[in-house]
Amino acid sequence: MRAWALLVQSRRHSGMADWHTKLEKELIREFGGTPTESYGPDGRMPDGDPVEVRAAKTEDRFRLNRDTHDELLEDDGTYIFDDVTDNQPPRKVPADEIDDRLEDDWHSDRGYEHQFVEVDEIF
Repeated sequence: MRAWALLVQSRRHSGMADWHTKLEKELIREFGGTPTESYGPDGRMPDGDPVEVRAAKTEDRFRLNRDTHDELLEDDGTYIFDDVTDNQPPRKVPADEIDDRLEDDWHSDRGYEHQFVEVDEIF
């Protein structure tokens, strides 16, 4: 099921957390990986490298968690970005390429450090 179909389904059947988890698993499988059921990155690619899914559903930016980002950098991981409200396919981007776009200033207003990447920077 494509991301837009999951969006429609989510409006009928599930909350945001359930919707996001379904989307993560589907996108990881579409890119050939295996979703994980643990904390940290959302899955592993066939070569064992970690992958993290970031979706923009109502905002025009993606939120990146510093702990997960650092783990992706250490293990040659990637992000899968999906702007679910547009007609563009999801995009897989190496974490080190994203790291080049980030500033040194991480926000911590939610109890964990995070930064944002604008959707327009990815698509």
